[in-house]
Amino acid sequence: MNEPTTTAPWANPPERKKPLRRKRAEKLARRAAHWGRRLEEARAEGPDMVAAVTFDRLRGELDKLPDGPRDRAYEDVVRALDNIRESHAQ
Repeated sequence: MNEPTTTAPWANPPERKKPLRRKRAEKLARRAAHWGRRLEEARAEGPDMVAAVTFDRLRGELDKLPDGPRDRAYEDVVRALDNIRESHAQ
């Protein structure tokens, strides 16, 4: 007859090389380094390029959000732009 074994997948959960929390932290650090490099390169080219890179980053983050939070985030962005325009108006 078949003998019970302890090699079944549910009896032996897989060991992770890295905890998921650490992998996520490393991914976020790589993403931050990427955008930091892009902003530094843009600063060398001028303020218009910095604005373009910043807009690209903002658009990418907004596109990842679900519909409800995305709408609220767009409203926050509009308010932030209005505040910038008012504070720097001459």
